[in-house]
Amino acid sequence: MNHLKFEQFVLLDHYIETTCKNPGRIVAVLDRGYQVIKASPLFYENGWVGQDNRLIDLDNTALSLDAQYKWEAEKGEGGWTFEFIPYLHQGYPIGAVVHALSPIKASQNTGNFTKHNFSSMVGQSSTFLSVMTEARSITNLNLPVLIEGESGTGKELLAQSIHSSGYRSSGPFVAINCGAIPKELAASELFGYEEGSFTGSLKGGRAGKFQQAEGGTIFLDEIGEMPLNLQTLLLRVLEEGEIVRLGGSRSIKLNARVIAATNCDLKKACEEGKFRKDLYYRLNVLSLQVPPLRKRSGDIPLILEHLFKKICTDMGRSHLETDDQALDALEMYNWPGNLRELKNFAYKMAVKVQGNFITCADLPKEFSEEQTATEHTKTSGSSNPSINAEALPASFSSLPSLKHQELHMILDMLNELNGNVTEAAKRLGIHRSTIYRKLGREYSRDRAGYTPN
Repeated sequence: MNHLKFEQFVLLDHYIETTCKNPGRIVAVLDRGYQVIKASPLFYENGWVGQDNRLIDLDNTALSLDAQYKWEAEKGEGGWTFEFIPYLHQGYPIGAVVHALSPIKASQNTGNFTKHNFSSMVGQSSTFLSVMTEARSITNLNLPVLIEGESGTGKELLAQSIHSSGYRSSGPFVAINCGAIPKELAASELFGYEEGSFTGSLKGGRAGKFQQAEGGTIFLDEIGEMPLNLQTLLLRVLEEGEIVRLGGSRSIKLNARVIAATNCDLKKACEEGKFRKDLYYRLNVLSLQVPPLRKRSGDIPLILEHLFKKICTDMGRSHLETDDQALDALEMYNWPGNLRELKNFAYKMAVKVQGNFITCADLPKEFSEEQTATEHTKTSGSSNPSINAEALPASFSSLPSLKHQELHMILDMLNELNGNVTEAAKRLGIHRSTIYRKLGREYSRDRAGYTPN
């Protein structure tokens, strides 16, 4: 079986799995050339597939397998909504899935669609890429996921990416903050209630968040803040796949994937009796650890470039860049608020800086203070790796400028370590991205081409 035939087989298998699990789903799968491999009968009955075996309302010239698309078209009884979602196999796009939502379905799902997918996740550090690879591998598994990480690291962004890349992508993505719901309302908010179950309840009752997520994903943020009595009910949902509304007795079967997230140590919470161990083990079937920004070496320049491009476009202002010294200061900063703090910084700079370049003079005080403290620690002989003056080459003092001295020192260290940038950065007490930036882009593509003069 050749490569293209294999990809078509994988896509066909996905179509069969999707339609078997969700009989009412109207779906089509497309190959790399956007030709229909298989589609629900309604696609052909309504004339949505042309004679060239392509969808007639899909602009193939504007498509990319790196992004999702959504469009509406008047078909028969009203406006249908179509979603084009790239399909990943082992982390690589091999085609796409198109979901068709009827006017009724589309209105029911309003407000519960994801805004992000894996193309929204920016970075190239090994810690970041490792998590992305792991996350892509579990998109089509119908198992709970526990995402752990500090506040502001992008846990919901990752949850949305997992949802939008799996077979549930056309279903709703319902997010709820477990720490923000009043304890007395939590059960009815999550599981719904029957009419007359309490004073002020709606006639006919109301569906809870789990029912609203039917066919899709429910995202339980700050799961560690969930009250113990509610944890017991959640455990039943995970084990039995069904809920009972508040004030009701009838079990309701559910078809929704659960993704939970926390910024606290759940193991410690279990030991302290604040979180149920059985629930922890049930949630922790698939676990992802989102790294904090300070451990994503080299990602800050890429993320800033991505943010500035969007922010400057939205604000209608000229492009914005960060000079080397300012970028060094940003990379030395600890970023306790992680991506959320970095985004806030980018907006501030877009408003404050009138020109096209951000310099150290433009940075808030906390950045320059941390850079000064870091440099002082290096020169005072701390545990931070740095270069001893005795280890510098004899020709160092004769170099014409500080810039050349710095360059020569980096190159000598790289030669000594056979081009190992990570180890060189550790010994010099700088970031890997600083080495790449100071030696130029060519070095990052071909390390062997650089030798000291």
